[in-house]
Amino acid sequence: MLSPYRVVDFSDDQGLLCGQILADLGADVVRVEPPGGSPARRVGPFLGDEPGAERSLFWWAYARNTRSVVLDPEAEADREGILGLVAGADFLIESARPGRMAELGLGYSDLSSLNPSLIYISITPFGQTGPKAGWLGSDLICMAAGGHAYLTGERDRAPLRISVPQAHAHGGTDAAVGALVAHFARRKTGRGQHVDISLQQSVTLATMFRSLDVPLEEAPARRVSGGVFIAGTWVPTRYPLRDGTVVLGPAWLPSTGHFMKRLIDWAMERGHAVPASMREENWSTYALRMIAKEVTAEDFAPVDALLCELFARLDKAEVMQAVVEKRLLMAPVLGLDELIDGEQLKARNFAVAIDQPNAVPAVRYPGPVAHFSKTPIEYRLPAPGLDEHREEILGEPARAPASSERVPDPALPGAAPLEGVKVLDLFWILAGPSSTRTLADYGATVVHVESMKHMDTLRAIPPYRFNNPHPEGAGGFQCVNANKLGLTLDIHEPEGRAIVMELVAWADVVTESFAPGVMASVGLDYATLREAKSDLIMISSCLMGQTGPWKDFAGFGNLAASVTGYQGHAGWPDCLPSGPHGAYTDFISARYNALAILAALEHRERTGEGQYIDQSQAEAGLHFIAPAFLDYTVNGKLREQVGNTDAVQRPHGIYPCQGKDRWIAIAVASDAQWEALCAAMERPDLLDQRDAGEALDAEIRGWTEARVGAETESLLQARGVPAHCVLDTADLYACPQMQHREHYIEIACDLYQSTTVESSRLRLSESEARRPERALSFGRDNRYVLETLLGYSPERIARFAEAGVLL
Repeated sequence: MLSPYRVVDFSDDQGLLCGQILADLGADVVRVEPPGGSPARRVGPFLGDEPGAERSLFWWAYARNTRSVVLDPEAEADREGILGLVAGADFLIESARPGRMAELGLGYSDLSSLNPSLIYISITPFGQTGPKAGWLGSDLICMAAGGHAYLTGERDRAPLRISVPQAHAHGGTDAAVGALVAHFARRKTGRGQHVDISLQQSVTLATMFRSLDVPLEEAPARRVSGGVFIAGTWVPTRYPLRDGTVVLGPAWLPSTGHFMKRLIDWAMERGHAVPASMREENWSTYALRMIAKEVTAEDFAPVDALLCELFARLDKAEVMQAVVEKRLLMAPVLGLDELIDGEQLKARNFAVAIDQPNAVPAVRYPGPVAHFSKTPIEYRLPAPGLDEHREEILGEPARAPASSERVPDPALPGAAPLEGVKVLDLFWILAGPSSTRTLADYGATVVHVESMKHMDTLRAIPPYRFNNPHPEGAGGFQCVNANKLGLTLDIHEPEGRAIVMELVAWADVVTESFAPGVMASVGLDYATLREAKSDLIMISSCLMGQTGPWKDFAGFGNLAASVTGYQGHAGWPDCLPSGPHGAYTDFISARYNALAILAALEHRERTGEGQYIDQSQAEAGLHFIAPAFLDYTVNGKLREQVGNTDAVQRPHGIYPCQGKDRWIAIAVASDAQWEALCAAMERPDLLDQRDAGEALDAEIRGWTEARVGAETESLLQARGVPAHCVLDTADLYACPQMQHREHYIEIACDLYQSTTVESSRLRLSESEARRPERALSFGRDNRYVLETLLGYSPERIARFAEAGVLL
């Protein structure tokens, strides 16, 4: 899909994934490593647990399909080679501290003069500008600054990070999306631009929109694990099994109550005594009635007792079988080994074996993030050895950027990057609509279809405007559907299906995230839709993919996280796994869905060929923990629950500060940083205690808990120690860096005078995201879509409304 293009990648571990994504999509990615190799080569885990430049499984995980050359940006002898590569590049990736590349004469302004069509991508902890632009970061620091750490973990303990680094992955996938958006702008103008990615801002997506608590005037989210509080009633979502743990989805909402009914019926089938009141309960309104105090903790107690009794007699295999056969909204907590060696991934031939030097036998890698019917992702090269391709790369003839060959259209000087792209959006909830929000932000016309008969679950999840659980005021729904046209339509009615088919003929892209088989059951499968539009791109996104024995496993990202090993990567050694906050794999799929659509559009632009894309949320999620995947397939090791400790950095933890539930993250990666921390604490006696473990943590804890967090983070950052307060939802809104990046946008709202949504997380120097103006109320754009896009008469539209088709 990107085979005509070259990427020159100067990034370290913060940017490695962006280059790997572009390489997997077909680009020629040249890793320019400094003398001694990329810092990513020193990130574990390692082959056989022995560190070495050629043994890093982190490097292997994110450097495949790329080539390596060692060139020193500070050496005059290497400057010609570097500039020669840049002159022929279509994309450049870097993750140096802001200003460093300019000091080397390799900043955006320098290189855009050399190569005007160059897309220059910068990935840093806090972005290129703003009050924290120069602050030091790390995975722990960025997860704390982005709000996710605060929401993850047990409510009576410190916040948690996920033990496999995640911040770089959130930022790297956003960077790849930004690169392709900028590429579509370049197709119109012939010019490149600067893409500025902040890891902090990228991580905020994983708060599941709770960064909006303050502007929406919602009750602030708190850290809880294993359940939720609904109007003061504790509703568990985690129960012990005979051999592990099961996690439940929210089966008490308007769109999910039928799942709870099935669970209760299944309990009866298994011989449990279920009272008539529970069998006849309207689970679709249960949470709303809890909020209204119509259902009390005493009312819920028998339900909890039944579930405890049910699950205590079951094991993980029985639960998974029931999930698939009975279509229940729950999942067993599986180890990564149980998924990798399990029947689902084997049936989909997911793992890909690569002959990696130093490793025998071939290494099993996570497979493609999506299945493309016409342009399947291929793993062409193993992760490169240091300077492996030097002669090959430097010996190549001078190359002109492929992007420079396109003549810009003079009629489109101010066109948005995706202007002219038309999307029929049947995605719902989070992972899908968040991706099409990105397309809409950058100019695509997106018609989002929903039905009031089966309300989108995201309309029933906080945060809400004014803490009022009204579907029109749900902040998450408004965030992922901003800048779209809204159409309410019952696609199960023949007339509704006919309207969909007309929209298919209008569209370039059709998206859907129903359970496998649903689209075919209503006559809207890809083969049928292609009859209306031969070059159509269609993407289907669900938890486990369209095929395999677990394809009918339905639910949300918290359940996909449960079966993909994430639960065990966030937890304390003496507790049940906490798991990452929220529907975690949704936040991953959101980026990969957007990437898949953009890559398919690029392919169609060049070839005129559409295609079908099968995207599995679970499979995409495995790429964010690819080093752990390789640690198992190469070393046979599984990660244990380690709290906030790190295999290399020390001290590395989250420590209490003055105030209730106030915390600071500190991550020391070098001897110099350790000496600076001891100096800041005025404790030179600790200099030889860096490996003292819990005893050292106790000393740091005693120092931080007597201080105000903001003062401590400023002191440490000034001394060169990575540190940041763990931001709760109110802190995140108040953060001057988030405000500088204009993350919060106030828009008009039909129900209320106004509401607030999050902005695009991409910052492009020449292509600003479209600013949302108005919340998406039910059926807001019915008339416009049918009358303007499809040419229906007002009388015909009125007949559809009277017939109940427009619901």
